[in-house]
Amino acid sequence: MKKTDSFAESTEKLASLSKAIGHPARIQILLFLMESGPSTCQDIVDKLPYSQSTVSGHLQKLKEDGYINLKYQKTSSIYTIQKDTLFELNKLVQTVFKLLPDKPQLSLF
Repeated sequence: MKKTDSFAESTEKLASLSKAIGHPARIQILLFLMESGPSTCQDIVDKLPYSQSTVSGHLQKLKEDGYINLKYQKTSSIYTIQKDTLFELNKLVQTVFKLLPDKPQLSLF
């Protein structure tokens, strides 16, 4: 590949989604949301060993990259996981690294 060539779209997207979860705190936040369901920032702060400002920053990054949704409810911000993004990440890993099962081949014997 020449330096001027662009990467395949799937490779670019995989890199972007991977970067978004490239910090252990973000993975912990996603795991918390998977287990606990809709939660406020304070809910996350209460359960994980991170400050409110750290959690807020990571939530913002996860929101920007489509891993979580934000819904305003009265005076609270409620975060939920966007499972479609995790499914997309999984599919991209399989596609880019060619981990998809091979097509069944007919045997003559």
